[in-house]
Amino acid sequence: MPWWDPAFSLTLGREPINPQPVYYAFIHNYFAPFTAGFITYSDGINDDLNKTIWSMRGWDPTCEVRTILVEYARFFFNASQAEHIADGILALEKNWEGSLAENGAVAATLTLWQDLEETLPGLADNWRWQALLVRAYYDAYTRERLLFETGLENEANTILAAAKEIGTGAAMDAALEVLNRTETEPAAPGLRERIVSLYDGLFHSIGLKSSVKKYQASGYERGCSLDFLEYPLNNRWFLEDEFNRIRTLPDETERARELATLAAWACPSPGSFYDDIGHPGKSPHLKRLEGLNTDPYMQRSTNPGFWWWEEGFSRRRLSWQDTMDCPMTMIYTGLDPEATYLLRMTGNGEAHVRANGYVLAPTLYNKGIGELKEFPIPKALTADRTLTLLWECEEQSELNWRDYATIAEVWLLKQ
Repeated sequence: MPWWDPAFSLTLGREPINPQPVYYAFIHNYFAPFTAGFITYSDGINDDLNKTIWSMRGWDPTCEVRTILVEYARFFFNASQAEHIADGILALEKNWEGSLAENGAVAATLTLWQDLEETLPGLADNWRWQALLVRAYYDAYTRERLLFETGLENEANTILAAAKEIGTGAAMDAALEVLNRTETEPAAPGLRERIVSLYDGLFHSIGLKSSVKKYQASGYERGCSLDFLEYPLNNRWFLEDEFNRIRTLPDETERARELATLAAWACPSPGSFYDDIGHPGKSPHLKRLEGLNTDPYMQRSTNPGFWWWEEGFSRRRLSWQDTMDCPMTMIYTGLDPEATYLLRMTGNGEAHVRANGYVLAPTLYNKGIGELKEFPIPKALTADRTLTLLWECEEQSELNWRDYATIAEVWLLKQ
């Protein structure tokens, strides 16, 4: 899925229930002219609907997607509501497009499916129906949590910014109390309860194993969306670990400085810019290239990758878990021609950066995940108020793919 919101990659993970009729219909027709015949294959029931799309397009490549969905709904669900069900399936695909926080249609999609659920109670034990319903609930619940937990982190950062005045110990205690509201005052508990019930129904109706502990799934990476239902959608786990480290520092001034850095991590001072490179809603300066219609393999237009660490339960900063490969371009406009700027970044491995064609020399060059690199920008390069940064590729064939150079975050800091 191109430019998937990290909130979904962290929770739904690999092999979730994924109705994507428009996408799969396009992929089929794009490659069909280069093949003789077709087969329909998948690894599980999670993409049952996509298999139907593929089979129907294999039989008739001109068949409209919505027509296929209406026939699917008539056959498996209910003829009188087939049109509404088809629209509901199309809406589920739209749930995954762009920034989840900015996609208000997710709530409307859930309302549509709740209306259908109430209208068609006789489908309660139909596993195909349960699969579509649980996605509608899961998407809406994830968005509710995302908005709530993002607000908690913002509130915690405000407290941390005042650590010098109120004391570092008090600031960390107060920030943790705010962050822990996700457990003491959880968002949308009714949605969560319905998700758990639907996954249980899927286990009993078709044997879908959405959890390792509860249903003995083979591994967390194989569609265990239930196990990640509560994965933090803010940096609560990362901050907990950082607080434990900072509390061991002997000097109060140093502790306050560390907390100030955490508080302003993604919100630099006015005139500076921050991009979470792999996030569709937090990378405004990243140059996007071709779309799926001309680059369905995503070979010419790189797509964010999501890292799988600690069996999916990584406590690292969320922005380090979605990254981009090289080449990559970022474009800035409206810069201050009288100011000087510093490029700062996190990512893995090497980084070879050009600014307006000029090769930048680093003054700080750490290569580990979450560690910083810094490159001063010569003042003359921003005299016309614009700046284009290009990350160039290097030969990496001798490396394991896990060690390839990646970019996670980029700051352009006004000095």
